[in-house]
Amino acid sequence: MILKTKKRTLWWLICSITFLSISFLSGWVLKYYRDYQNLPTDHLIGNRISNIEMLKEEGFPFSFLVIGDTHGSRMGEALIKKALRTEKFSFLIHLGDFVSEPDIWSHRFFLTEMIKEMKLPFPVFLVPGNHDIDYTSRKISNKERRVTQEVFDSLYGARNFHFIYNQCLFILCEVDPKDSIGYLNYLRGVLSEKGSGEKYIFVFIHYPPTRVGDIHEKGLPKENDFFSIMKEYKVTRCFFGHFHGYWRSEWEGINLIISGGGGRLKERQPEWGKFHHILKVRVNEHGIEENLIVLKEEMGFEDRFEHWIFTQVFPYIKDHAWIPYLTTGLFLCLGVFYLIFFIKERNNGSP
Repeated sequence: MILKTKKRTLWWLICSITFLSISFLSGWVLKYYRDYQNLPTDHLIGNRISNIEMLKEEGFPFSFLVIGDTHGSRMGEALIKKALRTEKFSFLIHLGDFVSEPDIWSHRFFLTEMIKEMKLPFPVFLVPGNHDIDYTSRKISNKERRVTQEVFDSLYGARNFHFIYNQCLFILCEVDPKDSIGYLNYLRGVLSEKGSGEKYIFVFIHYPPTRVGDIHEKGLPKENDFFSIMKEYKVTRCFFGHFHGYWRSEWEGINLIISGGGGRLKERQPEWGKFHHILKVRVNEHGIEENLIVLKEEMGFEDRFEHWIFTQVFPYIKDHAWIPYLTTGLFLCLGVFYLIFFIKERNNGSP
């Protein structure tokens, strides 16, 4: 009889812990979903004039951050948070592939993480990468979830973008695989109009040119024309992503930097430059300093779980918001119900 009572008590305990755990998980999903639903429209993520207007020119020196290929990972967020503890920054520029696939729910996940969790105090400007836009219309089979160039524009603003800040010209270029000279035309147009008279010129593109290093990745189209433009207008620095690592070189006095170590690292890539990092760029009146901030730990399970929730669960409950509320309440009641039975059974079995 005593053994039977102990088994029943253990059963009530197991049921209580199980249902309370499920209710906690469901409540977490509910909170996450509510964060997504309550995203402000006037956020600082993207290439909009309003985000430029948020910048306060305070002269030299000033600092900004550069990161690439985070693929919606927790590693990228950890790198940014670590950088924020070092000094004050004016803005961040992402070199592309900030999501893992050109799916609208991956982009919504990115926005929710950046706005609700990161809460960055400065604008984040974005270079489109090959994982951010479905250029071929073959990566995402569901047309309603496919992020085209037009959808990207509606989410973040212009794909080609430039601004002047503290006598410095910043140019972000999209490389459209269907238009190999489009980015060159944009570059030439901006530089011819605004390139003279600025102290420094910075260019940001997702694809690196092959002459930067032995990267074994898809190179920048028409790169000879690109370098001719860079030389003609005396561009100071060019930043690239796509290669998941770090590389730095120089050509004709122009500094060329690959900074694509913000997320997962590729097994097939060479070991050189293979580490997670974010770049701090400090601009002084008499020069420019670059410093690497690195992290060693791989961060995977939480990334995949949160992304799975966002891309696989949220699309099905977006028109049925009552489901997570009901699920949370139901399992919470069951957990409390079994907990009460456990307490009663335990008290009854006490000597």
